[in-house]
Amino acid sequence: MLPRQLVRPAPEALRANAASAAPWLGLTGVPAGFADGIDADSGGSVTSVSAGAGLTGGSITASGTLSVDTTLIQSRISNNCPLGQYLRQVNADGTVVCTADANSGGTVTSIATGAGLTGGPISASGSIAIAAGGVGLAQINTNEVQARVSNGCALGTYLRGINADGTVLCSELPGVARITTLDNPANDVGNDASLAIGLDGLPVISYADVSAGVLKVAKCANSACTGAATISVVDDPVNEVGYFSSLAIPADGLPVISYIDGSVGKLKVAKCSNAACSGVATISLVDAATTVGQAAIAIGHDDLPVIAYYESTASTLKVAKCSNAACSGAVTLTTVDANPPGDAIDIAIGDDGRPVISYLDDAGGGLLKVAKCANAACTGAAVVTTVDSNPAIILTTSIAIGSDGRPLVSYHDGVPGSLKVAHCANTSCTGAATITTVDGPATHSGNYSSIGIGSDGLPVISYNDLNVGAIKVARCANAGCTGAATITTLDESLPLVASRSSLAIGRDGLPVIGYRGDFIGTLVVAKCGTLSCR
Repeated sequence: MLPRQLVRPAPEALRANAASAAPWLGLTGVPAGFADGIDADSGGSVTSVSAGAGLTGGSITASGTLSVDTTLIQSRISNNCPLGQYLRQVNADGTVVCTADANSGGTVTSIATGAGLTGGPISASGSIAIAAGGVGLAQINTNEVQARVSNGCALGTYLRGINADGTVLCSELPGVARITTLDNPANDVGNDASLAIGLDGLPVISYADVSAGVLKVAKCANSACTGAATISVVDDPVNEVGYFSSLAIPADGLPVISYIDGSVGKLKVAKCSNAACSGVATISLVDAATTVGQAAIAIGHDDLPVIAYYESTASTLKVAKCSNAACSGAVTLTTVDANPPGDAIDIAIGDDGRPVISYLDDAGGGLLKVAKCANAACTGAAVVTTVDSNPAIILTTSIAIGSDGRPLVSYHDGVPGSLKVAHCANTSCTGAATITTVDGPATHSGNYSSIGIGSDGLPVISYNDLNVGAIKVARCANAGCTGAATITTLDESLPLVASRSSLAIGRDGLPVIGYRGDFIGTLVVAKCGTLSCR
């Protein structure tokens, strides 16, 4: 090539500053699809996105936006209604629809406050509260809320439980003897006390109120005779009545009492109208023809009263058999022993239903006798046996049927001053009885004794110790009361205990004893805490 030229690379002059902004269309050799402004496919597999439950905006195959579906999901509520309006509706986007309050048509215009509340009447707005002292037992559902406990237990008992209504359950303290004065220390009361256990398990005591000249009955409030007893006048405040009272409980649970009307010297029977003897009793004159001394009553197997008594006019031992429960009808009267007996009379019913009577025969110089009746009415010839011919003075006797069916008699042998027990050889008390000195003679014991059979079959005896003015209890070692008895001084708080004691066995097997206190004249009941009263 002429003239000759130097061969060079591509002209550098073509590298212009704006070459990077050259349009795709100005270029040649560009691959297909590079000029659409989209990166080339990198090989991903997602081709479409759909909107599932709770979302909107799909399907998306290229680009788009998914949102929460407010027709299914509530938007946040951030608004409220002004005073005087109520919230009627919440929109999907969280806004609220409010409506003015309207009169609903109610008829209440005023609210008053009744018993136990305060704050009324309210006619527009106000507050009601419970008044001070406004809630009492009547307002309390005791099935849900414990009522206030406001009472306690008597002396000698303990709190065992609390009822829903606030009342308490009390039980006796085991092993503790309880001594309670039942009737007015200001009166001369408690003479000739006679105690029995009612069908409800509560002791009942008949006795004479000497100052008022009346026959009274005390019904204990519990088995220990603690607390206030129900005390009732049974017969005639005008007459001098109530001496030698003797009480028994028949099957109807209504006490029946034999006693002497001192104004005329007659034998009477009172039949109570309720278990406490607090109503009007039926009073009957049993033997109008004679003057009567001591008497004792028992209930026969036919549930009719039978009474042994001393007829002082003829100096005989007689028996009255009642024809009805009140002894208000015809009475069968029988002379059992025509020899002059004393007043130391007691009666029990044998296992064969025939009465057995212990008594003193003064004619023989002081003989302890037992009469076994020939039948339940004690008509016909009774079997009369001299049990002890040695005692010089017997003031009282007491008889019970032992666990072996044989009678036991407790009595006071006055010359040495001792308590004795005679255990009969058979059910009729014929033959030689076993006689045991239980207490004395140094203590001058045994006066005004009362014998019962414990729940364990062992005899238990209450009696006076006149040396110290005490009530004692002797529990025999065996059914015949032979051997050494367990002797307990029950009450020595009084200067002189000088009247008959009366013993019965409670349903719990523990002895209960009624007696007159000191010279002031009180009716006292003692409940033993153990079988031996120790």
